[in-house]
Amino acid sequence: MTRAGKHIYAFLDNHLGLYDNPQGLEFCMNLDDSVFVIHPLNPPPEPYVDFGLIYPSNPFDTFVHDFQFAGPRELKALTPAHLWTMYHEGKAEIYCTIVVKIIFYALYFRLTKNNTMIVRDDYDREHELGVVFKTPQQFLEYTQGQFLLKEG
Repeated sequence: MTRAGKHIYAFLDNHLGLYDNPQGLEFCMNLDDSVFVIHPLNPPPEPYVDFGLIYPSNPFDTFVHDFQFAGPRELKALTPAHLWTMYHEGKAEIYCTIVVKIIFYALYFRLTKNNTMIVRDDYDREHELGVVFKTPQQFLEYTQGQFLLKEG
């Protein structure tokens, strides 16, 4: 692990693995040392939907490398714009989650270099869409449709 990685690891560990930076990004370090970076987008398209950007769980060293962190100060300064850049590079995803009472159904959407989109579910099953969604409503409608197919 790099020196920067050690400092960032210690910083996240001192925050019990959860840190919300001043720019609205949430860092979540898991027990296996993988890391999520999450930015909810407000307002969501509907009140029963969680919607936002997510850097999916990756090993700690990959996380440090992907963000090119030099130290903990950069965790504090990281902006949603950087996460959007990573989304356009295919390293971050848009999540759309239906949350109603006990129902929790999530899909994750990642751009590809071929101007298409990969959709992943919570079981890591993926398939490619022939289109790229641009609006929150498109993500929501697709997620609702897949949920209804699953439940039907």
